[in-house]
Amino acid sequence: MQPGPYPLQSFPPNLDAVPPEGRAVETFAFVPGALAIGGVLGLAGSLIGIASHEFKEMEQLYLPAGCFAGAVLFGFWEIWRRTHRTAVAFWGSQIGVYRSGALTDTGYRTQIVIYQLSIVNTLRELMAFGILGLFAGIGGMATLARDLGMGLTFLGAAAGLIGAFISSLYARIGCRHFFVPKGNSTEQVMFTRSAIDRFGV
Repeated sequence: MQPGPYPLQSFPPNLDAVPPEGRAVETFAFVPGALAIGGVLGLAGSLIGIASHEFKEMEQLYLPAGCFAGAVLFGFWEIWRRTHRTAVAFWGSQIGVYRSGALTDTGYRTQIVIYQLSIVNTLRELMAFGILGLFAGIGGMATLARDLGMGLTFLGAAAGLIGAFISSLYARIGCRHFFVPKGNSTEQVMFTRSAIDRFGV
């Protein structure tokens, strides 16, 4: 049962004090995570390729270095954002916005605005991830027998891109996107449909 309403000044300072049934917590797709995994697989494949062929020049390290950098950056991004979620507590007609578990903003339900995703951008993103992932997968399978390292590198890229494709579908089918108050501006936040629909937003 939804609690409230409370005066705006009376929202608990910490999210832990808000009952689970009275809050919606931000969710994420997993594009950075998928690309980080692809980077790790690509790194493994490129190192196998170097090991199977004699190391001759520094240029051979460019590909594994790029895969390593991508894995670290995308992996850090995925971990950081999942440990700094935004949550919205609902108390009657009022809301409290929590970031990293602490109350940062208060307001009213009317300040939550639905963000309409662009169909053109959606199609562009899905086509980019899908087509590139498909070609990377085909390239990996085609080269795996004659060049294990390059084949694994291609398959790593395919895994990352296909994961990003599935993630993009999830974000558009299973979630809803909103603008919520953030100081004098707003922040785009994504919730699962089951988490946000129960509040009638």
